[in-house]
Amino acid sequence: MSSSKKLGNEPLIKSYSISQMYSLYAAKKLIVNRQYQRKLCWTIEEKRNFIDTVMNNLPVPMFLFAENAGGELEVIDGMQRLDAICSLIEQKYSLKSGFFNLETMPDTINLMRQGHLKQKGGTISADICRNIANYPLPVSIFSYEDSSQIEEAFKRINSTGRHLSLQELRQVGVNSKFSELVRTLSSQARGDVSKDILKLNEMSNISLSNHRLQYGIYTGKVFWVSNEIIDAGLLRGSRDEEIVAFIIANMILNDGERAAYTSETLNKYYGYDPNPLSTRAPLEMTTIENAVDRVTRSIIEKKFNTVFSVIKEVLTQNRISFKNCIYNKSPESRSIKDLAFPFQSVFMAIHNLIFKENLSSVNYDLFYRNLQGIGNELFTAESLSELRLVAKMNTKISFVMGKIRPAFSKSSVEDPAVDDWTMQCTNIIMKSRTEQNLYDFKIGLVTFGENKINKNGINKIIKTLTAINNLGPNKVGYVIVGIADNERAAIEFEKQYSTSYQSVDNSFIVGIDAEAKSVNQSIDRYTHSIKEYIKTHNSITEEYRTHILQNMFTPLFYGKQLIVFKTNYSEPVMYDNKLHERLFSDVNEVSPSQYTSIYKRFFRS
Repeated sequence: MSSSKKLGNEPLIKSYSISQMYSLYAAKKLIVNRQYQRKLCWTIEEKRNFIDTVMNNLPVPMFLFAENAGGELEVIDGMQRLDAICSLIEQKYSLKSGFFNLETMPDTINLMRQGHLKQKGGTISADICRNIANYPLPVSIFSYEDSSQIEEAFKRINSTGRHLSLQELRQVGVNSKFSELVRTLSSQARGDVSKDILKLNEMSNISLSNHRLQYGIYTGKVFWVSNEIIDAGLLRGSRDEEIVAFIIANMILNDGERAAYTSETLNKYYGYDPNPLSTRAPLEMTTIENAVDRVTRSIIEKKFNTVFSVIKEVLTQNRISFKNCIYNKSPESRSIKDLAFPFQSVFMAIHNLIFKENLSSVNYDLFYRNLQGIGNELFTAESLSELRLVAKMNTKISFVMGKIRPAFSKSSVEDPAVDDWTMQCTNIIMKSRTEQNLYDFKIGLVTFGENKINKNGINKIIKTLTAINNLGPNKVGYVIVGIADNERAAIEFEKQYSTSYQSVDNSFIVGIDAEAKSVNQSIDRYTHSIKEYIKTHNSITEEYRTHILQNMFTPLFYGKQLIVFKTNYSEPVMYDNKLHERLFSDVNEVSPSQYTSIYKRFFRS
C-alpha cells in the first residue's frame, strides 16, 4: 500500500478505566477478527505479570480499536491484555492474593444479582480491586471505510514483531488463499475452530491454556503437544501452522516447484517482508496461489483431513503418542523436541498411498505394527536437519511408503475409515463451544432399561432441527446422536450397556452401536427404523422431511457409529404449525407477532 494513502480517519486518543473497559466487554461491544488476530495463548504467569503492572500503577502499552458502523470496537492491538483483565474480573483465574472482589464494580454487582457471575472464595482486598478498576488504560480508536484498512493497521503495528513469532508475522495482514487454508486447517487440527468474527467474551472458550487455567483448551491435549510432535511453547509460537503450511505445499506443488523447507521459503509463500511498506510479491507466492486454484480449496481440505484422520485414528486406537509410536519409546528420542519433519514424512507417505496409488482401505492393526519404531534409524536426531532439503525429504517419504504400504489396499467402495469424518466431527464439536445455537448432541434414542426406540426423542431432534434452521439462511446446523452431554452420562451409558466410551477433545463419544444391539437391530436396521418414522412425521412439511432424510448419515468416529442430522433449508420451517428458534441449548416457541421477523431473515425485499 502506498504510504501516501490514509488508512482511516484521525484516531481518537483517550483514557478508559478498567471498569469502563469491562462495561464494554460485558455489553459484548468488543469483537475480534480471527483472520488476522493471533490466538489467545497467555499463560497464567503472563496474565498475572500484566495485572501486577496495573496494581503497581506502572504504564501499559496503548490499546488500539477500530469502530464499526454498529458501534462495536474491533480489537486491533491489546487482545491478550484485555483477556487478562476481563478473565480476572470474571473469576477465571486468581492472583496469588486471591480472586477479584466482584463487590467493587457496578457491572459485576449487577451480574452477580442476575446470576451471571459468582464470587469465588479468597478475595483480593476491596481497596486493591477498586484501584485496579480505576486504573486508566490508554486507548486509541479509529474509524474505517473497509476491512483492508484494519488489516493494514494491524500489519504495521506488529511489523516489528517483538512479541509475535515469525509465523504470526507472516499471517498478519495477509489475505491469500494459501494463508487462509493454513489458518483454517491449523485451527481444525488444534481444536480452536470458530467463525471469523467473535465477541471477545467468546475467545476464552477457545484460548490455549495451561493446566493452571481452568478454561479454554488445555495445550497438553492439543494434537501436536499430546503426540509430542512439538511442545506447548512451540505451539504458542505457531510452529503447528508452519508444519501445516509445508504439508500443503508438498501436497499441491508439482515436482520442481517445491523449495527447501525453511523459514525463507515460507516467507516467500506468504509474501512476507519485514518492511511493511513493501509491495513486492515473490514468484513463489504466485506459484503456490496458482496451485491452490488448480487443485481447489475443497479438494485440499478433503485430502488433508482424510490423512490427518487416519493418523489420529491409529494413534487413538492404540493409546500412544506419535513420538512414542515412531521411536518405540527409544531413550535416544528424548532429546528430540521438534518432530515436524518426521510427521511431514509420515503424512505425505499416507497421502501418496491413498491419493496417488488409490490404496484407500486401511488395515489399522498392520499399519500400527509397521509404523512402530520406524524413526529409530530413519529419523535420528543427527539426520533431521537434512530433511529441509526436498530431495532428502522425498527419500524419507518413499521409505515410509514402502514400510507401511502392506497396510493399505484398493477399495471398491468408499471406505469410512479413510474419509474425513474424524476431522469433520471434531470441528463440529469445537464449533459448538462458540456457536452453541447451531449444534446439539444426544446420547441416544433408547431410554435406559427399555428395548425400543423412543419416538419422542426423534420428535425432539426434528423440532430442534427446525429451530436451528430458523436462525436464518446460510446457517448450517447439526444434531448428532451418540455423543454424551458430559462424562457422568457417558459413564452411566457404559454401565448400562457394558461398553466403553471414547473421550475426544473433552467430548464423550458413546456411539449408537450398543443401543442398536439392545433393541436387537443391526446399525442399518436401527437407522432404517428412524428414517421410516421421519418419513411419516406429520408435524413438518413433506419437503422438510425430504431435506432431513437427504442430510442424515452415519459416519464412523473413533470406532463408534454416530447418526448425524444436518439442516440448511432455504426457508423457515414450522413444527406442529408453530415456528421455533434455538437460543443457546433451548428450543423456544416464537410468538406469532415475531413471525414476520423470522421470514425477513430468509426473504429480504
